[in-house]
Parts: sequence; structure tokens; C-alpha cells
Amino acid sequence: MFRYADSKDKLLMFFGVLGSIGDGLQYPLTMYVLSHVINEYGSSSASVSIDTVNKLLYVAIAVGLSAFVGEFSISKSNELLPEGLCWTRTAERQSFIMRMEYLKSVLRQQVGFFDTQEAGSSTTHQVVSTISNDANSIQVAICDKIPNCLAYMSTFVFCLVTSYMLSWKLALAALPLTLMLIIPGLVFGKFMVDVIMKMVESYGVAGGIAEQAVSSIRTVYSYVAENQTLDNFSRALQQTMEFGIKQGFAKGLLMGSIGMICVGWSFQAWLGTYLVTEKGEKGGSIFVAGINIITGELSVLGALPNLTSITEAMAASTRIFQMIDRTPSIDSEDKKGKALSYIRRKIQFQDICFNYPSRPDTPILQGLNLTIPYGKTVGLVGGSGSGKSTVISLLQRFYDPNQGQILLDGHKENRLQLKWWRSQMGLVNQEPVLFATSIKENILFGKEGASMDDVVNAAKDANAHDFITKLQDGYETQVGQFGFQLSGGQKQRIAIARALIRDPKILLLDEATSVLDVKSKGIVQDAIDEASKGRTTITIAHRLSTIRTANLIVVLQAGRVIESGSHEQLMQKNDG
Repeated sequence: MFRYADSKDKLLMFFGVLGSIGDGLQYPLTMYVLSHVINEYGSSSASVSIDTVNKLLYVAIAVGLSAFVGEFSISKSNELLPEGLCWTRTAERQSFIMRMEYLKSVLRQQVGFFDTQEAGSSTTHQVVSTISNDANSIQVAICDKIPNCLAYMSTFVFCLVTSYMLSWKLALAALPLTLMLIIPGLVFGKFMVDVIMKMVESYGVAGGIAEQAVSSIRTVYSYVAENQTLDNFSRALQQTMEFGIKQGFAKGLLMGSIGMICVGWSFQAWLGTYLVTEKGEKGGSIFVAGINIITGELSVLGALPNLTSITEAMAASTRIFQMIDRTPSIDSEDKKGKALSYIRRKIQFQDICFNYPSRPDTPILQGLNLTIPYGKTVGLVGGSGSGKSTVISLLQRFYDPNQGQILLDGHKENRLQLKWWRSQMGLVNQEPVLFATSIKENILFGKEGASMDDVVNAAKDANAHDFITKLQDGYETQVGQFGFQLSGGQKQRIAIARALIRDPKILLLDEATSVLDVKSKGIVQDAIDEASKGRTTITIAHRLSTIRTANLIVVLQAGRVIESGSHEQLMQKNDG
């Protein structure tokens, strides 16, 4: 849990531990002073001297000052107390680093990780939940639960020590009853921890259902699937409710076991009376020793809820660190590899065999051989499942082929620096993904640090500048979630502008006009034709008009090239 604690955090935690111990020490010290007060006032002397009163007063002031320092350096859940300086500060620092490192690791993973069952059925929900809930539970544990637990245990230890100092006979005799109170608490507390961890997992399943429904609310409404969603959510919560009943049962037994305090206090009252009347011990010492024993027992029980939260935080940190430590097979942060100063010749696919990790028994490409000349437009056509989109995914190195190799000007793709290689390409998908921000920010997503002039020029090249300037807020117009505020043609042109702003050497078009109407298709196609000039362009299409002017058309079937050539050459084939 403290992996990212640097020297400053360790210093903060050190003083925080001292503060927690001081916080736990204040009650036993106060009661120890009280025992002397009771003994002084209960003595046989007629009056108490002013020196004795002053001495006790100074001790009480010292205890109060130590309590202030202890409370100031830790965080208590009581709203009346200020948040602690040391623990809260280090919790903020460490949880911030955890969140950043977790998301950084997620963004490093290869695409195959998100396809397989390893990532779970609701990867988005897991990532969001981990960044928010898991990291928050760790933060709360560090800033609140750990110091509270230390304070309670410190109170327990010092209460027992104080009681032994005041009356070792009473403390020793009460020890079995103390164990009879603590042991059931530990047993039921462990059971509650196990149940709570299962509840957290079941809540994650239910949360995934709710998040998917809300994020796809239009689809839910379209198919009148509200009741179905509620039924799925209810079934997921049913298991959570069963765990909650078990938790309540354990909590009831735990609270019931506290009744042993009454038995212990009765025994101590009887034995204390005997020690005072028959053995000559002081009444103040006996009274305070008994209170300390009871307070120590309650402190152990008070620490149990904090231990539960600490256990949850440890489990959360395990999940977080498993992801942080995961090394992807295709690492986008790997600085090794070549970064070519120019691309002049061609891209080659040599004997490529590939299947997706999520479908290991379904071959997609089976011995694919394909050469893409530099600076030319190449169209990929074929039926669904023929491997067209897979070619683009392999080219962007979302996946590595099972067999064969991809060459760029004779250099193996997996020997190229990945970030440089991907920066040479601009991708426009069939359904463009826009983020819920302004048009300008969506275009800038293609090139970090680009100027406003670059944004405008890219929009002009994508034939989008005219419609953007007619909007009320221009480039600052908010597109809404997934770009729902714009039409299909407008979204596609913004996606093209986003691809062009980085001035890519290779332009990838995955059925970029297939879902558009005739008018929008013509506008977008004009933008694509203009953007393709001087670039290597790979176009996936089902419509003949989209690739009629391509320099090379490649026909795929069952993961192989069955014929290729220009439009005229292919049309001359009788059996093509």
C-alpha cells in the first residue's frame, strides 16, 4: 500500500505514527492523573495542599498539549476534529501517484488485452471503478483508518499498562474476561471482512450493468429495454443483499458480545471492593484501573471497523498494483526501436497468419501477401470477415501477427519505435469517435501542442471549416457525448481534420463514407480525395465509387489476396 511513499511521505507517516500513539496515550494519562486526584482527595488528611493541586494541574495541562499535537497530526473520522496534517497530506500524495500510474499502465496495454476475458466483460467500468473507488479506499485508509487503528491500539496498550501500574492484582484477575470480549470480536470481525470483500465484488457487477445502460441510454430507450435492464440489475443486487444479511448477522453477534463488559465490570467492582477493604489498596487507583481495563477492551472493538477498511484497501492496492506491474507484449512506452527519417518505398505483408486473441480457433488472415507502394492509394475490398480491417489493425500494430512479418522499407515493423510508427498514420473509422468537448479540442487530439492556425488549416483540408464557422460558437462548439450534437457527415469531417492535423505519411480510411447519405458522402469523399494527395492511402470500402480512382485495388477472401490491379484491369477479368 505504501509503494509510492518517498522520503517526505515516510517522514510524514513517522510523525503521524507518533501522533497516533500520542492520541492513544491521552486517555490513559488523563485517567492516571485522575487516580491521583481521587487518592489525594480521598486521603485521611483534612485538606489538600496548594502545591499538590498545582502539580496535578501542570500534569493535566501537559496531557492536554500532547492530545492537541496528537490530534493535529492524525485524521479522525469525527467531524468536530480538524483533519490531520501528516496522514492526510501523505494520503493525498500517494493516492495521486497511484491513480496516475494505474491509468498510465492501462493506456500502455495492447489492444488484445481489452479483447480477451482477462480484462473482464466491462473493462471501462473496471478502470473507472479502480481509479475512483479503489484509489479512494486506499486514500481513506491511509488518512483516516490507519491512524485511527493505531490510536485505538495505542489506547488499548497504554490502558492495560496503566491498569497494571495502578493495581496489578485487579488487572491480572480481569485478563480472562478481557480475552472473552476480544476473541469473539476478532472472530466475527474476520467473518465480516470476508463478507464485505464479496459484497464489493458483487457491487462491481451491478455497477457495470448500470454504467452500460446509462452510457447506451438511447439504445435502451429504442428497444424499450428499461425493464430488462432493471431485472438484470436486480439479479446482480440480489447476491449483494444476501451478503448484507450475513454481515448484519455477524454484526449483531459482535455487538451482543459487548455484553461481556457488564460481566467484567461487575467482577471488577466486587474484586476492587475486596482489595480496598481487605488489602488496603487505594480507592482511586482501583477505580481508574477498572475503567482503563474496560476502555482498553472497547478500544480493540473500536479498531475492528478500521481493520475492515484497511483490509479492503489492501485488496484494492493488490488489484491496482497487478495492473501497474503488468508488462504488455506490445508496449507503447518502449523507447527502443528505429525511427526512420523518411519513408520512400513500400509496405509489405509477407505470409501473414493471424487470429484475434479472443477467438484463437478462428483464423482471420491465412498467408496474406500484400505490397503497398509509397505515395499511392490502395483500396481493400472483400466480404465481411475477409480481413480488411485486420490489415489496418496489424499495420497500426494493435496486434502482432502469429506468423509472417510486416516490412516498412525493408525494416520489420516490430523493430520500429512504436510511438513514432503510429505518429506516421492518421486513422478515420466508419463511425468516428468524438469526445464530449469542443470541436477545437477534438481536432487538437490528433496533435498535441498544435496551434489554432493548424486547427483551421486541417479543418479546411477536411472540408469542415465552412460548416464550423456557421455554428454559433464556431470551433468552441461542444459536440456532446460521442458527438451526438453533430450530423454523421460533420462528425466524419472533424475526424478527417483530426487525422490530417498531424500531417500523416499514411492515411487509413476504414469505410469512412459507408454510413453517410449521398450528399454528405460526396462532401466527405472530396475531402478524402484532397487529403490523399501525396500520401500513402489505404481505403477499405464496399462501394465501388469510393475506390474507382485508386491506384491499386486488392480483393481479399478468407484472409488471402485473390486478385489485385487497377479498376480497369480488374473489370477486364471475366471471372473476377
